[in-house]
Amino acid sequence: MRNNAKILTLASLILMPLSAEAYQVAPMVYDMAPSGNKATTVIRITNTQDQPITVEMQAEQRLFDEAGKESRKPADDRFVLFPPQAIVQPGATQAVRVQYVGPQTLDRSETYTVTVKQVPVQLPSDGKTGVQFVFNFSTVANIVPSGAKAQLAAPSEPLSLSPDGKTLRLTLRNTGTKYANLSRSSVELAGGAYRTTVKDEEWRKALGTSWILPGGTRVIELPKPDKAPAQLTATFKFVEPQN
Repeated sequence: MRNNAKILTLASLILMPLSAEAYQVAPMVYDMAPSGNKATTVIRITNTQDQPITVEMQAEQRLFDEAGKESRKPADDRFVLFPPQAIVQPGATQAVRVQYVGPQTLDRSETYTVTVKQVPVQLPSDGKTGVQFVFNFSTVANIVPSGAKAQLAAPSEPLSLSPDGKTLRLTLRNTGTKYANLSRSSVELAGGAYRTTVKDEEWRKALGTSWILPGGTRVIELPKPDKAPAQLTATFKFVEPQN
């Protein structure tokens, strides 16, 4: 949970001192259905500091290019977020209902962020200045139709190599109907008698953004191991994380 918060948290500097641990949000990643009871969930905002905070809610759709670069577009028309804004007292927890109201018939999953945005407090008029950390927590809402599954494939031909011979390019395709989170996956590189597996922190570092949406393609650059031969093939093992 905390690792997800670290990845998805945006902090901007404004004025006045404030604790860096202003509030907590849970859950950070969740699946929803396009219709029925599972089209609604609840996220909880806990104020862990000693003064009230004001937060507001915003929904956006997530999109990724082949390099894993993320873009977003407004999606407030796809959700009812209630309350859309709230004041959370010290030590209190505010429940926010997240209800998907977009198209009820989907042929593949769609991925959104529901962001909890902290509203800066009004500055005092006494001329004093300082630093205020304002935190925005982007939770990930996946809208998944019934029966949707991710299907990941890597090419069986040798991996492409950069002109300087130092970087391998691995292409993965999600031909399924559900998003794929690659953070727990791994890839075995092989050539002749040579074998090695790229996994855990090494894999996540190379991966960067861990998502491939349905129908999407990712090109992942891996450092070529020093003792590896020039010709390498990849065997990809997809392990789906549990939300």
